[in-house]
Amino acid sequence: MDVEQDLGKLARYPFLDDAKAYVASLGLSLSELFDHPVYSGCIEAGRKRLIDCRQDAFKPESGDRLTNQLTILSYPVARILAASIGNRYVTQRYARGEAQTVYKLLSSENPETIKEIISDLGIESTDQKMPLTQYLKLVRFIAKENPRFHLVNRIVHAGYVEVNRDDFRLLIREAVMNRVLEPVATSKIPAKLKEMAVKLRASLTGERHVANVSSIDDKALPECIKKMMGLLEDGAATHNAMFILATFFLNLGLGTEDVLNILKKSPKYNEEVARYQLEFLSGDKGGTEYTCPTCETIKSYGLGCSECTFKHPLQRYRMNVKARKYKIRHERLKNKPGQ
Repeated sequence: MDVEQDLGKLARYPFLDDAKAYVASLGLSLSELFDHPVYSGCIEAGRKRLIDCRQDAFKPESGDRLTNQLTILSYPVARILAASIGNRYVTQRYARGEAQTVYKLLSSENPETIKEIISDLGIESTDQKMPLTQYLKLVRFIAKENPRFHLVNRIVHAGYVEVNRDDFRLLIREAVMNRVLEPVATSKIPAKLKEMAVKLRASLTGERHVANVSSIDDKALPECIKKMMGLLEDGAATHNAMFILATFFLNLGLGTEDVLNILKKSPKYNEEVARYQLEFLSGDKGGTEYTCPTCETIKSYGLGCSECTFKHPLQRYRMNVKARKYKIRHERLKNKPGQ
């Protein structure tokens, strides 16, 4: 492949081996990039890339030759920054953001490029089938959030697992995340980049727990969450219900102590066990932050509401909050003297 003529593809998928080879062909060290008259912009682009990926808001820039080059170079910069921060939670969130970006891009990518990506990632797949051993490796995390990836819910024949096109995109996403999480050498990075990593560490590791119990609008909680809260207080909450409640409130931004205060409402509450589980679910232990299941998954557990038309309880909660704020503001204006 002539990488000089395909920088746009490498800008979209900088984890590819061809992108790595292209960066190496430039013959520039990190120290040289800081003061380079053309490529120095990749340092700030890498910093922003790390932040945006953590918020699932990254969109790779592409266009002219220089824009593509800076986007390609921003990827190794972001990876080195994430590794230098030295926080597994930050690294995991960053890698997940990179992988999610690829997942979105694949929906409109041409088949030949997708084949190249699959080959580069070492994924073996033919006729919508994947080797069982590889499938199990790729669904380690996603199966914990979505039961349809459990092996008992798949068709397995002659050592292969059947996967449809949508599932396959998700599995590519998981393979990309594994690629991004591969070790990065940080022993010889320049002092300027270390300083940038220190500043990022202070902001990124301190941004997780921004909410508290008092900031949660109980009346805006989705019906399924209210239902599970009732089960919790009755001591009848199943393991799945406890998982959903814990991840729901953690994903809203509550800290461990605040979520513990919610779980204390259960007559079966065990603080030692609950604390350990929350630290695991939040990523403090193990490095992987778990997300609240979708409404479809919650319904499959028998814990959802049949009339619900939303895709995710967090989406429903935020919509309810906006609607309640609008209603309150409207009532105030209606009751304002002279109106």
